[in-house]
Amino acid sequence: MKSIEQIFNDNYDFEKLKKNTVHLLENLIQNSDNNFLKDVEGELPKGLKYSDLKIKYNCTNIFVNNNDREYPYFRISLHLVHPKTGIRLFYYDVDYNIDGEFSDEYFSRD
Repeated sequence: MKSIEQIFNDNYDFEKLKKNTVHLLENLIQNSDNNFLKDVEGELPKGLKYSDLKIKYNCTNIFVNNNDREYPYFRISLHLVHPKTGIRLFYYDVDYNIDGEFSDEYFSRD
């Protein structure tokens, strides 16, 4: 598994890709008054704003032989955590296609 991890990291310039994914979430948070985050603002703990939450990298999932998609893809998963407790409040997942290009994004509390 370590060799697969190394090949993946090298082929996709993982650190850069992770940084770009964090940047996507930072932009969503900065513009939360004008995007879908506004719709779930009521789920934030009282007194907190999205900008108060900490972004934490969680993991990368590689999907192969998936029944829903013809080609392999991977997903970078980030958590938005409470600044004091460190408890995850939301997750933000970004799917990338086999070429490492943005494919889809998911944001939820569950």
